[in-house]
Amino acid sequence: MSLLLSQTINAIMLGCTYSLVAIGFSLFFGVMDVVVFCAGDVAIFAAFCITALVSIAGLYAALNGVLPQFLSTVMIVIIGASLTGILMLAMYRLVIKPFEGKSALMPLLSTIAAGVALRELIGIFYPQGRNPQTFPQLLPSGVLADYALISWRNVIIIVATLVLVALLYLFVNKTKTGLSIQAVSQNKEAAIMVGINWQQIVAITFLIGGFILGIGGFLVASYYDVVRFDMGAMYGLKGFCAAVVGGLGNVYGAIVGGMLIAFVEVFVSAFIPGGTAYASVVAFLMVVIFILFRPEGVIGEKTIEKV
Repeated sequence: MSLLLSQTINAIMLGCTYSLVAIGFSLFFGVMDVVVFCAGDVAIFAAFCITALVSIAGLYAALNGVLPQFLSTVMIVIIGASLTGILMLAMYRLVIKPFEGKSALMPLLSTIAAGVALRELIGIFYPQGRNPQTFPQLLPSGVLADYALISWRNVIIIVATLVLVALLYLFVNKTKTGLSIQAVSQNKEAAIMVGINWQQIVAITFLIGGFILGIGGFLVASYYDVVRFDMGAMYGLKGFCAAVVGGLGNVYGAIVGGMLIAFVEVFVSAFIPGGTAYASVVAFLMVVIFILFRPEGVIGEKTIEKV
């Protein structure tokens, strides 16, 4: 029973990390109809930013001198996520906006190239960037429940994700900007006709999506305790698969998809002998099955295009 409980907690925690990058994919696809394949690499950029702020710049130690440890951690994460939001906005300006109105294949290829470039730049310019970097222990590591191996870190990762999703829900549904994002996502032409500055809304969406990716990068690095310059490729791929399983363009579907993939991976690894070796294979097979039999995803709706 304790094994089942601990593995369920692990699956929820891993699902939280997948869900955040899947939310980023869904936000960008919702307003631009573009799959931003550099999202995973942008998220890992945040993890490297936080590592640099703590280990190289010494900002965390400086903040600890004037603030409680919890607030210092929050400040470091916010700074790292904000830098990631700015990077995501720059990605939009440089590799997506120039291809507006052109073939959908162009921004897809440009974001893949941008992700590869970002990955290699981290490996080249970060000190010993091609080696795995120990991620700073910013979250408490004590055990909350011995019988189920539930640590404070696991609980904080889950709670942080829930808080972030709740704040996103309130922003999207209760603010003028959030409602404008929904309007642009549903019908860009109609949104323009009622006076919404859609280019400004798209820029805000990329800022918010980048911030969420930054939080996701922090959480996934905290989950593994190690960050590598090439982690973003697989992290982004699994986040994209989560968005597809849940319903690409649907934020809540992204959460469901992230949880489904995480539960499959964790349970295959834990309860099938030798399952660790092919946990990802089983998860991707599940994605293929969804694409074949329910391409709109768990929550997504079928769309009919008139030609």
